[in-house]
Amino acid sequence: MDLSIGYALYFAARGRGIVVPDDSSSSSATIPYTTPARVLLSGLGADELFGGYTRHATAFSRRSFEGLLDELDLDVKRLGKRNLGRDDRLIAHWGKEVRYPYLDEQLVQWAMVCPVWEKCGFGESPSASDSGGEVVIEPGKKVLRLLAWKLGMTGVATEKKRAIQFGARTAKMEGGKTKGTDLIS
Repeated sequence: MDLSIGYALYFAARGRGIVVPDDSSSSSATIPYTTPARVLLSGLGADELFGGYTRHATAFSRRSFEGLLDELDLDVKRLGKRNLGRDDRLIAHWGKEVRYPYLDEQLVQWAMVCPVWEKCGFGESPSASDSGGEVVIEPGKKVLRLLAWKLGMTGVATEKKRAIQFGARTAKMEGGKTKGTDLIS
């Protein structure tokens, strides 16, 4: 189990935290919050289907589309063993259910037959612009980023990729030389 990802999911699924009001300039004006949500949405599958990991860019740079296709195929094949069980158990611990919209059967079927160069923008120039000039959209998950752009979610479309364990800072919780993929005895 990748513990750094597990930590982030575990605490996120707990559904407790603090809210800092927009009108407050003081960080001491926080409000405790517990969500009533019983179902959580997971983005699992987006990176694996649409080339969102750094290793996808590396595979493309080393072996072009053939290398990228091999890496995407490997990721999709190991989703169940590597991710789904872990995520479901961690979220279920808090009595919640998880939904995986990117693993919808019809979406997966479409993504698997879609040409890889339409899903990812590796080797291309930036794909979107507005009246202020050219905007850089990362090549990973290009089709999803362009959809977000078209729907007016330009901030989402241009957001830099950040893995959950780094955004949540849980990667720093693992000390020493232990890797998140090492088996725990």
